[in-house]
Amino acid sequence: MILPVALALVFAVPCSHAGLPEAARYSQQRGERALLVWQEGRLIFHRQANAGAEANLFSITKSLAALSLLHAVGRGVLRLDDPVSDTVTAWKSDPRKRQITVRHLLAQTSGLSPGYEKLYARGVRDKDAIALGLPAVSSPGEVFAYGPSHYEVLAALLARKAPPAASWLNLPFTSVRPTNLRRDGDGRPYFSAGAHLNARQLLDLGHVVRRNGWAAIFPIIPSRLINEATTGSPANSMYGLGFWLNQNCRKPSAVERNVEEAIAGSLGRKDWAQSCLSRRAPPDLVAMVGSRGQRVYIVPSRNQIIVRLGNSPGFRDPDFLRAFYQ
Repeated sequence: MILPVALALVFAVPCSHAGLPEAARYSQQRGERALLVWQEGRLIFHRQANAGAEANLFSITKSLAALSLLHAVGRGVLRLDDPVSDTVTAWKSDPRKRQITVRHLLAQTSGLSPGYEKLYARGVRDKDAIALGLPAVSSPGEVFAYGPSHYEVLAALLARKAPPAASWLNLPFTSVRPTNLRRDGDGRPYFSAGAHLNARQLLDLGHVVRRNGWAAIFPIIPSRLINEATTGSPANSMYGLGFWLNQNCRKPSAVERNVEEAIAGSLGRKDWAQSCLSRRAPPDLVAMVGSRGQRVYIVPSRNQIIVRLGNSPGFRDPDFLRAFYQ
């Protein structure tokens, strides 16, 4: 059998993962647009139909926004445990909203209604005003409720702290400069979904996490903030500050879950405490996740990053990672 060129290159490079060819086949059969595997200083696998083509990241935009927010925290623009009501003073009259912090928003535990219907409706003119006006349906820190509300409040907060907000979806000393962003009718950029990047830019984003906040030789995010971002919350130990985590994988009762299915399953904190992406993958695996199979997996202990872009549903984290980590 004649192997594709990109797949043949895998066998020419020493690699600790015999499952890479199987994982590559799994990806290719499920609407793959790009697959990059970087390990220990070099790209050991690279397959892309249209090199350099940008893709809609969907919810990976949240991870990009989280890194941008952490950069702002490192610069002293705001602090993780600052109450949002210090800036959005209208929230002070609401007993729940006045307790919401930047950390709660990043962890999606703010208690705000997720806001899908209102924030993603057609013809939205001012999504910041909509996000700020959403009701708090639970106390901050108690419940993980995935949705756009938390990150659009963060966008509104940054617009007030350091306008224009669009500049905060860039990271200095990296190639990450998204110019194609989802915007509302008045031009405000969405922080929850809709940014476009290519696979190489996503690899650059992954390196910031792998290097614990460094880009090349420049420290752009304090390492302590990356550590906090890659640690789960009491409400969901599988989700940090903008990143999905595999830290529960060594628990005897750990259950593998695909992210999209887990979100739709309305899990409680006890369920999340036993959930992981893959029992075979290392516990320090961190994931940026977007719909239609958009993924960036970072494993610092193995000096490894996997970037996968897709254009159709059907890709599942446990299946891909089970094949890769044989």
